[in-house]
Amino acid sequence: MSPSVPPPPPWDPGTPREPVSLWEPGTPREPALSVFEQLQTDEGLQRLRAARRRPVFAVAGAVVALYLLNALLAGEARGFMAVRVAGPLNIGLILSLIQCLTTVLAVRWYTRHARTVLDPDGRRLRARFEKRENAR
Repeated sequence: MSPSVPPPPPWDPGTPREPVSLWEPGTPREPALSVFEQLQTDEGLQRLRAARRRPVFAVAGAVVALYLLNALLAGEARGFMAVRVAGPLNIGLILSLIQCLTTVLAVRWYTRHARTVLDPDGRRLRARFEKRENAR
């Protein structure tokens, strides 16, 4: 017969543990998810997050690309950026002004997009969950 080896202490990280369950078999139902957990798994919230992310990344990418183009041209094509267009205006200054304008337009577009697309969906989602919470 082999010698008996004592079990490792319970705090040993190598010890397999029994899964902890808050629900005892035999009770009528599993514990209800909290409102936060329901909201995190809700399909409407997932759609709202996607609707917020997709266009914002595209517009932000365009603004950052314009900034990088402006910075690259300013560092590498100084002669091109210094070409005068009209009076004191040169190509570098015009591109910088265009960059500022596109940033302002991107912010205004996102404000309008959030107000017309995201806010109504968010209000509907909030009302649905508040109604569900009040029904409990």
